[in-house]
Amino acid sequence: MGEISGRLSERVRFEGRDDMRGAAGNRVSNWTVRFERWALVEPVRRSDASADGADTRHSARRWRLTIRDGMRPTLDMRLQWRGATFRLTGVEAAPAEPGWLVIWAEDADSGERPHAQQP
Repeated sequence: MGEISGRLSERVRFEGRDDMRGAAGNRVSNWTVRFERWALVEPVRRSDASADGADTRHSARRWRLTIRDGMRPTLDMRLQWRGATFRLTGVEAAPAEPGWLVIWAEDADSGERPHAQQP
């Protein structure tokens, strides 16, 4: 466990969507910070993704993050890291490390505009 914690060098932010009604009764969505964590962020090589049975035609960059367990992200959240937005594609307990989570993420669609509120 100590080996991982010494490599948590990236600060990441998990955001959730809040849906509410605007003044005109229309639906308004906004992303708000749910929690932040220190993470180990590693790119997923295309050969690793292929070995996992992933669709190799998919062009989004993929990432594997390791964080301490606690508040768990859900797949309807998004991730902010280094000014970029990422979609969560998987969350699981780290198989060999109790107390740790592995999060899979990929670049968000280019059509999505971030509406994150800065803390």
